Amino acid sequence: MRMKKICIVTTRHISYNPRVLKEADTFFSKGYQVSVVTINNHSHQHHFDEELMKTRSWQLQTVNFRKEQKSEKLIWFYLSFKQKIFSLLSKISFRFGIAERAALKGFDELTSLAQKENADFYLAHHAEALAVGYKAAMATNAKFGFDAEDFHTGMNESQTSSHEEKLITFLENRYLPRCNYFTAASKGIGEAYIEKYGIKQNNVVLNVFPIEKAAAMRTNTPIRFYWYSQVIGPNRSLETLLQAAGLVKEDFEIHLRGSFHNNEYEVFLLKLLDELNLNHKVFFHKPILAENIISDATKYDIGLALESDISTNRNICVTNKIFSYLMSGLAIIGTDTYGQKDIFSHFSDAVLMCRKNDIQDLGRAMSYFITHREKLLQAKLAARKAAEGRYNWEFESEKLILSFEKTLNPKLKHESVSDRN
Repeated sequence: MRMKKICIVTTRHISYNPRVLKEADTFFSKGYQVSVVTINNHSHQHHFDEELMKTRSWQLQTVNFRKEQKSEKLIWFYLSFKQKIFSLLSKISFRFGIAERAALKGFDELTSLAQKENADFYLAHHAEALAVGYKAAMATNAKFGFDAEDFHTGMNESQTSSHEEKLITFLENRYLPRCNYFTAASKGIGEAYIEKYGIKQNNVVLNVFPIEKAAAMRTNTPIRFYWYSQVIGPNRSLETLLQAAGLVKEDFEIHLRGSFHNNEYEVFLLKLLDELNLNHKVFFHKPILAENIISDATKYDIGLALESDISTNRNICVTNKIFSYLMSGLAIIGTDTYGQKDIFSHFSDAVLMCRKNDIQDLGRAMSYFITHREKLLQAKLAARKAAEGRYNWEFESEKLILSFEKTLNPKLKHESVSDRN
């Protein structure tokens, strides 16, 4: 009997999308054939992808259009021009396939690639991949689902509705009701999709990490604060962090990992460090493979989860950095957004919560852990305990498989996913 085949459709490099990586690994470990189809538009990220695939047996298929590669430069120009035309047309109408092609460079090529996989189930990640997954599923008589890592139409950080937000809303309105399966990365994200689109199925699969061997639990001198993301950029509370750090009298270090959003922001941040006399206390680190995040973070003491309410999504999301901090055995300083307050309530002994956008309160929280080493160690132990006991991929992946198999074959009798919470 042929093994069922799952095709995950995304629009990001897998090395920058650990959730896709974990899902693909899990499905493959359960005996499914697995392929991931995505775009390849960045040589440096593709190098990370290749490193990850050296230890995997499932398939990665990509639409290649890297501008910096001579052999792909022409296709990059062609696809860019094509998307530009459809972006202009989308000002007039979203219909007739215009929105799909305006939202995603390489839409037709990625759809063709997905259809060739001839899968039994297509799982889309990111709103712009919805149409790709749906069209591939219809062409191959397969089922179709969506995994919401973010509330995509709630990511607008301005106070006015944007054209892009309207475009994504159109796509979600068109394709989400056709999903056979839906999961969300946080309770708040799931609730937002239910409220906006009336989605009936809402399974929360948290962005947790596999259990890794625990490092020796200790604290550093000076205390090291840690924050990471794909991008070091504006609207991520980094300015608030540095201003709060300027109030802290005790000795400490801050370590930031990621790529700068652009040269202008790098200059701005370095100037702020100079003004606050923090040059010798703040260190920048380049991105690393997703699989090295946990082991790397064990070198630090306190993970910073500094979300704000600058957008709906920021307020309701629960980022994977929180769960990486837990698995790494870091105490957490986190802001009181809707999503974080909810998740922090389950491991409150590991967290010191402060008010969002509040420089004074964040500074006080930083000083508290620096001056109360015993409390810091207790929080670090509580973090690791929470990760090993509940907030790990070994537990969460069972929820993923239960909900997925129930959708793939409704006649199978499974315990309720909610029973696993």
